[in-house]
Amino acid sequence: MTRRWLLITTIAALTVALAFVVVQLVRGQDSGKEQAEAKPGKAKPAASSPTDEKRNSDGPVPAGYLGTWSGSIDNAAGRSTRQLVIKQGTVGRPVLTLTADGPLDNGGSYHCVFTAGLASEPTPNGPVEIGPSAVAVGEPMSSCTPGKATTLTLLPNGTLSRETPETGEKLTYTKTD
Repeated sequence: MTRRWLLITTIAALTVALAFVVVQLVRGQDSGKEQAEAKPGKAKPAASSPTDEKRNSDGPVPAGYLGTWSGSIDNAAGRSTRQLVIKQGTVGRPVLTLTADGPLDNGGSYHCVFTAGLASEPTPNGPVEIGPSAVAVGEPMSSCTPGKATTLTLLPNGTLSRETPETGEKLTYTKTD
């Protein structure tokens, strides 16, 4: 009977512990929502204004920046393509995914995927400051180097400029979706 009692006690203790963890996780999610709703100055206005159209209600990245953008770079090895996906997110969270594909000088090719987080909350009209990128996929890894912080700016003609302030490098992207 002692072994059986030990088994029942252990199962009961594990059930209570699991229930406690689940409750804490649910409370943590609710607490985050309450904190976000309680922040002064963050309440949604009752009527829409011109700046409301520039923001996506799910986060701080202006709606015009969101989506998939494409660009390319020509060099001695040939044409390399870039696909930039910008999604909604908060400061410090990944909002940018860059896929880079192209030829190598030795005749092979590379495929790199980078991710980068939102560096600071943008104004309703941008620009959007992106932090340094990290390599998520590298084929071959030696061809994929993490990038420096960049600034995204919507241009009057509807294209997107991505500039690396530290180096002055720029690339213009066209929206594909």
